[in-house]
Amino acid sequence: MVEVETNGIHPPYKANVPAAEDVNDSPIEQVRLTVPITDDPKLPCLTFRTWVLGVISCALLAFLNQFFVYRQNPLYISSVAAQIAVLPIGKFMAASLPNKIIYVPGTKWSFSLNPGPFNMKEHVLITIFANSGSNPVLQ
Repeated sequence: MVEVETNGIHPPYKANVPAAEDVNDSPIEQVRLTVPITDDPKLPCLTFRTWVLGVISCALLAFLNQFFVYRQNPLYISSVAAQIAVLPIGKFMAASLPNKIIYVPGTKWSFSLNPGPFNMKEHVLITIFANSGSNPVLQ
């Protein structure tokens, strides 16, 4: 509980606002130890790597799962497979792509092929792309 001051009009009261140290209090210990609660807004997320790997993983999983659904014993490939496969590919792209900036003609927009090291935000977004492609089509 946090004590809130009311500028002398009323006495201070206890608000039901969680304290800063209580925000990271996840009941699962592994989550508390591995997932930070703070966000670094300087980390890029909608990068060239995110879009390329995300669209490829979405299309590949959609094709494979639809292809395998016609088997006598259907096979399902989850987005976890793409999540595991994309991490080394993303790190390889971060190490091998040039730091060249591409300007979009006719606009003021530009983007970098390699804005820095492969980060968690990119990996999460690629996993979201893959998950949307891995789910089966309603039949």
